Amino acid sequence: MVDALEPTDQVRLLQYLVPRLAQAVLAGESNHIDAGGAWQEFRQVGERLAATSNGESITQTISDMRR
Repeated sequence: MVDALEPTDQVRLLQYLVPRLAQAVLAGESNHIDAGGAWQEFRQVGERLAATSNGESITQTISDMRR
């Protein structure tokens, strides 16, 4: 489903999800599940998004969004 979105909408989705994921991690929600695989998949999705957009890493893309 995410693959059907335009690159700008994919970035907006990440922009929406990242703070919520951070809250879940900080709240200890991830301590109840094996989140290692989920984080690895999250990074892979982010890298695929970056590769299809302007070539920046997901870290750089998120840093640029925060500025």
